[in-house]
Amino acid sequence: MKKILIPTDFSLNSYQTVDYITTLFKNVNCEFYFLNTYKYETSGLNAIEMLQADDEWFEKPKKESLKKLGILVTRKTLKSDNPKHTFHAISESRSLAEGIKENVDKIGIDVVVLTSKGLTSLGATTENILEKIRSCPILIVPPHAKAYNGIHLIIASDFQEKINTEEIERFIKVLENTKTKIGIFVLEEQSMLSGKATDNLEIMLGYLKQLSNKPIDLEFLRPDHKLADYAASHNDKIICVVDKKPDLFRRMGIVQSKVISTLKKLNTNTVLTVHQ
Repeated sequence: MKKILIPTDFSLNSYQTVDYITTLFKNVNCEFYFLNTYKYETSGLNAIEMLQADDEWFEKPKKESLKKLGILVTRKTLKSDNPKHTFHAISESRSLAEGIKENVDKIGIDVVVLTSKGLTSLGATTENILEKIRSCPILIVPPHAKAYNGIHLIIASDFQEKINTEEIERFIKVLENTKTKIGIFVLEEQSMLSGKATDNLEIMLGYLKQLSNKPIDLEFLRPDHKLADYAASHNDKIICVVDKKPDLFRRMGIVQSKVISTLKKLNTNTVLTVHQ
């Protein structure tokens, strides 16, 4: 049984993400966990007012969260005639990144699914999650994403480093009983590829051939082409990007992951982020 964590803020976009994911994984035995986190609005309150706040003030955000989660779980349960799927609700008073991190570890989540705004800005919350959650793959879904008949996963990399395949395999195994085709988009012209990158590419090709019984598509970046151009013309494909292991400056918060700027350019596609 695969376990999928879907944070929700009860917006239309997040509901669309839920429908997209349940359709995408329609042939997979899945437990879907809908996570909503909330905080208490304390701005403008002093210490005395906080002490005098009644139980209703503290209970209201929790009740609202549980009520909306209950409606979502009920709606999906009644709407779904898929015996492979079950739905669960998690309501917590904490930051979203903290809630995701703890539940990934506690439940043993296979994939975290985030809803993007579909703009060139990811949003501070999404960026924070991408920085902090590194123990499982993260799928970022744009508004109005469509689940096609079958899944085409494209791994995009310059292959200057050997790619850790653990999370890629983990995601592919989630897609059991689903028509899945795998491709590679090399972020370099073929004639400019270094020996090291060529070796890493060959290792990846050999590995993927063991995972799939279908031919592996292989494309190279053209001189006048960019990853964003490729993605925009192939928005039926899930683009997989690799977030490199944070160095000292990134861990200190001085610099940001390069994958953030890449993700901002892929706002038309569902994107899978895996970690080195």
